[in-house]
Amino acid sequence: MSYCYQQAHFRMHFFRLLFLSIFSLSLWTASYAQEEEPLDPRKSWEITEAKWEEIRSYEGRFRVISPSSLWEKKDTLDTPVVELVYLTLYYAPYSDKAENEVYMISYVDYPDGALHQDSVELIGALLDETQAAAAESVRGEVMFSQDGFQETFPYRYWRIDYLNGRGSIRTKAVIAGNRFYTVQTVTQRAYGINHSTDRFIDSFFVFAEEPKEKESE
Repeated sequence: MSYCYQQAHFRMHFFRLLFLSIFSLSLWTASYAQEEEPLDPRKSWEITEAKWEEIRSYEGRFRVISPSSLWEKKDTLDTPVVELVYLTLYYAPYSDKAENEVYMISYVDYPDGALHQDSVELIGALLDETQAAAAESVRGEVMFSQDGFQETFPYRYWRIDYLNGRGSIRTKAVIAGNRFYTVQTVTQRAYGINHSTDRFIDSFFVFAEEPKEKESE
């Protein structure tokens, strides 16, 4: 199987998983998509009730400040080359006063060499495709997009508005070695600046992978 063919399959399956994840979030929040007066963020669930805590996942190699402990689910998808395991940690507040309806972190590991972190052009193309697939999956519009680095790990942060502007998904995608992370919040309220999203996404930090020990001869 050619290298280009493998890459095409990896991207196809990743976008399928991404589509299922974001589409399920859009369905989860669609029931809240009613015309409402903007809620004062100072009276939001995140300010008045949430118990923010730092969560460290050593298996996931990250830490984040979250308004609650996170639920976990695992999806496995067979590809012609390898089995992909897609892990999602998320929380959906049971409150109509929450700034965000969903807080979510997802990641998937690819085979060695599948993600070219050292190639700016290839990483840029992958992030372009990911962002476009995310917007298409909810029939939304990209409102802003910016690239950066968390130490040596490239990332892209974007916002997609959908449901005629009543819904918003903010996403930070980080590539760390062979692992692809997405950190997201979903909201249906017109808050403008979303401080809870900033706190959650800005606190996300990926640990560097420890070098593998060489096998003894």
